[in-house]
Amino acid sequence: MSTKNCQKCKTVVNDNAEYCPNCGAPLKVTSTEDPLMVVTTSTIPGYEIVKALGIVHGMTVRTRGVGGKIMAGIEGMFGGEVTAYSSEAEKARKESMQRLMDNAKSVGADAIVRTDFETSDILNGTATIFSAYGTAVIIKPVKK
Repeated sequence: MSTKNCQKCKTVVNDNAEYCPNCGAPLKVTSTEDPLMVVTTSTIPGYEIVKALGIVHGMTVRTRGVGGKIMAGIEGMFGGEVTAYSSEAEKARKESMQRLMDNAKSVGADAIVRTDFETSDILNGTATIFSAYGTAVIIKPVKK
């Protein structure tokens, strides 16, 4: 019987093992481009959570420049969507999500469950914190 080492914890495992019995990490060689499954639910249909690796987060702080504040003020006088802030909020959401995913990958996760977002104003409302967080997990497909 041949063996190999887990890339995460270096435990010696059987060559035909799919997951490390010590840390639960997948033993298949994965590309850094492998997609990370991110869900807001506690479970992922068709998958079993093998190991919870802990809470992960991604955060960014954004503020509008003087020009953006002027445009937002003008848009605010007429009511409706303040597009100057909407586009900045969308960029911040994407950035915090990417940082969340990068942090999850760095601890060996292949999925994040219970993902959520929060925002908070700081500096007397001149800046906004965008935060994404969830639980990093290792999953495997449920065999039928």
